[in-house]
Amino acid sequence: MSSHTAPIVEELANDYANYLKFDLDNQMKTFHDTIEDVMMRLEEFQSIIEMVQSESSQCTDQYVTSLRDMQLEVTNVCRRIDALEHVIAMVNVCLTTVEAAVDNAEAELGITDKLFGMLNPLSFFKKIQKPVIPNRLPPYEPPTIYRTNDYFKNE
Repeated sequence: MSSHTAPIVEELANDYANYLKFDLDNQMKTFHDTIEDVMMRLEEFQSIIEMVQSESSQCTDQYVTSLRDMQLEVTNVCRRIDALEHVIAMVNVCLTTVEAAVDNAEAELGITDKLFGMLNPLSFFKKIQKPVIPNRLPPYEPPTIYRTNDYFKNE
């Protein structure tokens, strides 16, 4: 090599040597800090999940057993609701029968005021029908009225 180019080559070698020098400890410190931060967040998340699971299991243990204990009572209430629905349906049928009989009687007697329609709240939802007036009067038969004892046991 010539003496002329030796300082340039040496300077160039020093410049390129700086590119190959790096502080591994400093570079790895940021990497380790990031890993520690992620691990801390994962531990927090795990503790939150464990709290939710424990509360969920406590809630399940507490309420499922009480619901099992109430199963017989709920079944009894359902039966009573079904009986009540049946009674309401029977009351509606009886009211409709009595309303038709009253309408026929009012029509036969020529009464224009409809008093009985106000007594039956379900009559507002029905279509208005003209009463049927028979040519001859059949004997009066009272409508069959329900009794609550038929549907509910004495308690």
